[in-house]
Amino acid sequence: MRHLLTLLLSACLLAANTPAHAADPVGLSFLSVPVPERHGTMEISLWYPALAGGTPILIGVSPLFKGETAQRDAPAAAGDFPLILLSHGGLKSGPFIGAWMASRLASEGFVVAMMRQPDPQTMTSEESIHEIWLRPADLSAALTAIEKDSTLPAKIDRNRIGVLGFLIGGTSALSVAGGSLDPESFARSCGPNGTGVDCAEFARAGIDLHSVDRQQLSRSHLDTRVKAVVVIDPEFGASFTPESLKHISIPVRLINLGTPATIWPGLRISGLKDTIPNARYDLLGDTSQYGAFSECKPGGAAILQEEGEEPLCDDPEGTSRATIHDRLAENIAAAFRTDLPQ
Repeated sequence: MRHLLTLLLSACLLAANTPAHAADPVGLSFLSVPVPERHGTMEISLWYPALAGGTPILIGVSPLFKGETAQRDAPAAAGDFPLILLSHGGLKSGPFIGAWMASRLASEGFVVAMMRQPDPQTMTSEESIHEIWLRPADLSAALTAIEKDSTLPAKIDRNRIGVLGFLIGGTSALSVAGGSLDPESFARSCGPNGTGVDCAEFARAGIDLHSVDRQQLSRSHLDTRVKAVVVIDPEFGASFTPESLKHISIPVRLINLGTPATIWPGLRISGLKDTIPNARYDLLGDTSQYGAFSECKPGGAAILQEEGEEPLCDDPEGTSRATIHDRLAENIAAAFRTDLPQ
């Protein structure tokens, strides 16, 4: 079933005229950036405030999810815009899982560089663990490439750079802010009374977290070019060393999706606000962790139920995924406007 879910989450690009989310014009371009730690390059998508023009393109559509429409290679709106590096997804995630957020933030006046992780269909469970230290390295590598690129369609204010992360992307955001993981705490996350999210898959693959490279887990990913981070439902949040969190010097917004009763224990981060000096914690109670996924197609919930998969398309009664996304994007845009240097 997990293989089927990976296929359903895998998104593609299509020429299109009908968006899932209508907003101000959003431009989209694609960049190939060097990522030394992966010994190759990574494709990233760059979303930006745009003028009329370009070619309509639908990105992120899949058998489960609607896509987001942007104007490929449209002329950029005038001005220098803050840059947000966006990392979304768990250890294995679809390539455009964060397109809905990138589109909304671009319409709010940000340039968004969305990381495209390796194909989850070709990644083993053991290889996926390496994403814990590779993804924060991806963020810094992408930022370096963007800073060197003189052909970007939109102008970037290099003094206003933020990172937005969901799930393992949230772990990465805390890492580039200065947090360091404790290997012992990480290993215990899949032990008795542990709160690890992927423990069942690790167990099926015969992976002992005590054997994971301790040096890689505990290394510093601090990137002083980043001036603020927003962290949503990060995995392994409880495994950061308190000492490293105490030394984070930039504003950190911590967000959980759901209620105290519904948030998965491994994603709870309310306790971090008292450890990180410049942290603020928000709870969006009219959603769940599934609100971080794209808006579903009408038949999406039935497909998941038939296959016995997680209810990724279910939202609390009286809410809609589109409304949840709009509210979350507004909150994040407001956070970055406040927390990034003026």
